[in-house]
Amino acid sequence: MLHVLPETIRQRLASEFRFAADRMAEESDIDAKLYFFSVFFGEAQRSLNLVWDGQLALVQVVTQSVYREINQRVVQVASGQDRIVGLHEAIPTELTKAGDDLASVFEADETDGAELLRILSKMATLGYITTGNGKYLTLRGKIEV
Repeated sequence: MLHVLPETIRQRLASEFRFAADRMAEESDIDAKLYFFSVFFGEAQRSLNLVWDGQLALVQVVTQSVYREINQRVVQVASGQDRIVGLHEAIPTELTKAGDDLASVFEADETDGAELLRILSKMATLGYITTGNGKYLTLRGKIEV
């Protein structure tokens, strides 16, 4: 549970996260989805400037890392630098679902820490499968998306 977040900050996060999640759902282009996904770490960072919360910091760190990993792979694929790893076909859909789930967690009156961890773990997996080792583990059936 996010104990120390003032209600005004939680409501702002919920509103911004919902806007981002809804826009991600409307977009089919991965670049546009990533643009709206960046709201998650950007808004978390702004909120951390007002009040410290370790779980919100985890949201900021994980979502920023996932954004960087996926965006890096998208750029490499688009530029022709990557002909092996590629971008897993499930990433756009699953990233959108994870964004929607994250928005729902912050919309709830009380944040479920276990649910938050499940969502962040899913996001981390989506970022990780864009790496060489993540692709390998996916091919081996060790990571299911």
